[in-house]
Amino acid sequence: MLDKEPAFQDELKALIERHADNYEWYKNAGPIEEILQFISELHIEQKDLDKITELCFDGGNEIYHSIQPDWDGVDFLFDIQSVKGFEHLKNLESVVYISMLEEEVLEPMKEQGITIE
Repeated sequence: MLDKEPAFQDELKALIERHADNYEWYKNAGPIEEILQFISELHIEQKDLDKITELCFDGGNEIYHSIQPDWDGVDFLFDIQSVKGFEHLKNLESVVYISMLEEEVLEPMKEQGITIE
């Protein structure tokens, strides 16, 4: 979604710029609370959801390293337990499944005819 110029892009970018320079790398600092809170409370507009035709579940995606710059993917911090709410992605056609969840979590999407690669 971030590459599709969502309505919240400027605010998120400003938060990342403000906090990434001050991040204490490899000091067990954990996620940047301000960015994590912003994303947790984010209301994504339907016009932005409508832009999504594909999802990619991969620990290498940029957003995870914006939340915790030194995240190495070894723990389960960003693992996905549910795809509940995917129905709001009205134009979703496919999912690229690389990591971050158990394959059975994608069953509701499969049942709706979404291609899982």
